[in-house]
Amino acid sequence: MACILKNWREAATLLLVAKTRNPVVTRVQTCNFQILMLKRSGKSKFMPKLHVFPGGIADDSDFASEWMDIFNKLGENGVSSLKSFLCRGGPGAFMFSRRRPEEFSKIPSELAFRICAIRETFEESGILLARDVNRTKNEPQIMQPVSGRSSVLSDSVLKSWREKVDADSSQFIVMCKELGIVPDVWSLYEWSNWLTPVLPGSGRRYDTAFFTCVLDYIPNAVHCEKEMTELEWASASEFLLKHDESKSDFKLAPPQILELSRILHFVDAEKLRSFSWERSATRAHRFFPVTCRCDDGLLFLYPGDDLYPEVPDFEGENDFMTVSAKIEELRIKHPNMNRSEIFLNMSGDKLGNLKCNVQMSDGQVAPLMDLANEIAPHASL
Repeated sequence: MACILKNWREAATLLLVAKTRNPVVTRVQTCNFQILMLKRSGKSKFMPKLHVFPGGIADDSDFASEWMDIFNKLGENGVSSLKSFLCRGGPGAFMFSRRRPEEFSKIPSELAFRICAIRETFEESGILLARDVNRTKNEPQIMQPVSGRSSVLSDSVLKSWREKVDADSSQFIVMCKELGIVPDVWSLYEWSNWLTPVLPGSGRRYDTAFFTCVLDYIPNAVHCEKEMTELEWASASEFLLKHDESKSDFKLAPPQILELSRILHFVDAEKLRSFSWERSATRAHRFFPVTCRCDDGLLFLYPGDDLYPEVPDFEGENDFMTVSAKIEELRIKHPNMNRSEIFLNMSGDKLGNLKCNVQMSDGQVAPLMDLANEIAPHASL
């Protein structure tokens, strides 16, 4: 299997951003774009009822050698340009650089995980990010920030192929061959890489590549009824404000909270696209939260935090990290913070704080804490 390891599976997620005709205004920020999120079904075994970005587990077909038959239609210059784009910044994190079985090593992992993100987005939302082969072949080398391209195929054609791909991931290759298209991998920029933390009683873990893609308009989208119950476009501040409403059933997991808090830095879609392009050349470092028990709650420690271990236990073979102190005491004793704090209030509700006052080691922006705290000083979880 291409993407199944002993302790986790590999996956890809897409932060799909689309420009809006009118400004998006909230009490804390005004911007000119919205982001796509979907609500997982209550039957989901991973993050049930939570709002997530589109994405999912990588399939063997995402690494199939047949993909090179499709991309080779772009010609020698097109393939050379693609390889240069994928190799920007040198070797990536473990999920990109590790050695795979020979049959899954014909295409770069950087290409396969982009294909995965595009395929999963198509399955979950009906949005197909793709380019016409012949038109792309005649374009100059794509080594600059570009807009994502949503397919202009008819609704009936997209619906038919969406059903086929949802039933069998390998049909995504067949679809591209028959329709003369290629997945628009050029518009997906590496954003982050999350490895699910080790949690008590949790058996599902994922090493996930997060990509960004900026569209010039909001395309038609319909959620997949098998996996999702809702689909919504909103700004980062709108999503975070909804999450903070105590009576709202709109809830986010820590990765979504943190990534949306990063995006608060940007109010212009073009600047977000330019930053994503420039930063992706550095390659994202693995972001592995370490679970730490303390006297009055739980911490998720992120790289750069004073408490973050020098050698993280990625495999989850050791006992959970424990510190004999309260959350507020740890803020004083260990002031360089990159952590999510989770504690119980008097009613037994779980409340969370995101704390970050350190720089990211891979050129990524840290969460914009001034706005994040104004939106959600004590977000419920």
